[in-house]
Amino acid sequence: MKRLLGSTAVLLVITFSSKLIGFVRELILLESLGIGADLDVFVVLYGLVNLLSGALGICIVTSLTPIAKAYRTRGQTRHLLFEGARMGALTGLAALAACVLYMLAVGASENWAVALIVPLVVPFALLAEYQVALFLSRGQRVPVIAGNLIISLPLVAALLLFDLGLVAYAAGLAGSFALRAVIFSVLLLRKAEQDDTEHTGAAEPVPQTSLFGLRLARTLAGGSAMLAIAAIAVTAQMAAREIAEGQATIVAYGLKIPQFIITSIWFVLGTGFFAGLVTQGTAGAKRRIAIYCAVNGAMALCVLAMVMAMSVLPIPTAIEGQIAANGMSEITLVIAASIPFLPLIVLTPLAEMTQRLLAAQEHHRLVLPITGATLLGGFAAQGLALATSSLDLLTWSPAIGGLLGGVVCLGLLLQLNLSRTSAEKTPSHAPS
Repeated sequence: MKRLLGSTAVLLVITFSSKLIGFVRELILLESLGIGADLDVFVVLYGLVNLLSGALGICIVTSLTPIAKAYRTRGQTRHLLFEGARMGALTGLAALAACVLYMLAVGASENWAVALIVPLVVPFALLAEYQVALFLSRGQRVPVIAGNLIISLPLVAALLLFDLGLVAYAAGLAGSFALRAVIFSVLLLRKAEQDDTEHTGAAEPVPQTSLFGLRLARTLAGGSAMLAIAAIAVTAQMAAREIAEGQATIVAYGLKIPQFIITSIWFVLGTGFFAGLVTQGTAGAKRRIAIYCAVNGAMALCVLAMVMAMSVLPIPTAIEGQIAANGMSEITLVIAASIPFLPLIVLTPLAEMTQRLLAAQEHHRLVLPITGATLLGGFAAQGLALATSSLDLLTWSPAIGGLLGGVVCLGLLLQLNLSRTSAEKTPSHAPS
């Protein structure tokens, strides 16, 4: 037990440090460029890219991790990496189309270079999700965590040493994602080559069909709850930009504090829960979800206390006036703006745990009611916010959607029968 707690603590420190550097990178960009129209466009474009790559990435990891452990030889690993590259290329084209359509809609002609560069992140981000599934299936979490350092450290150094504009920053971001994908590929192929050397039996066949494609429909359904939360966050940024200049940046950066908590501390806690579903089955999962929700609630209250101690300003409605009148930095303003998004520290993991549990029980489509409720609550709040030009209601829309989805999660968990566990099932598309 002491050894387990010690390894978890080390993993938590590494993860927290890795994500902290990424968080600092974003704050340095904010201080460097300032809140304004250009950064508004960038955060919306990057939000669109993350909506496609991040949400689909969750679906990929959810679907592939339980069965990717069977893909161990060099040939099988290469097959999965090539499939990831193909999926990334297709999704990258979709991201490029989305960014172009958004630019045509808003007419921000001076930001076209950024709009064409940012989608280059997507192919490498999707390939990395396949690589993450391979790492996690082999019990290797350190490379996954260190991947964020590969992305953030070069950009932090460049921002501190040079006066980077948005175009240069976007190009550096795409380059960092590409570098991570290359390093991950080398590590995985080397490990697979070692497995080939140690393998003494008959050669294992290389699959000829698309692993992810065979599971696409139910995988997308099973991961749709997280897609809904991401979609509401992006549309909140779009709507904020229409209400006032600089507000998209406020919404995007207000979201970064709960995202930082979720992708660092919750990542460590959550991977333990998800690994348990794969290795031990679903027995006792409801109790574990209740415990994790209580832990996440405590974290949310602690973050709220720290935010309130640092700033008691309301969500800013006249950004330049606030800065001039209060002598405050943009960072202080976005910390104050994070308060409406802090409930997501509880609601997002609840949706994620519920959808993973339902997927483990082969009830992928039962996630769709959570998705529908989340979208209904979030979009209804945003529609009312636009009709009344209410920035307060707009910033609360992700939490409102998450709350409605959380209610549906609780209803499904109460009704779910866990008598049959995922450990009793055999993956249907693993190679023999």
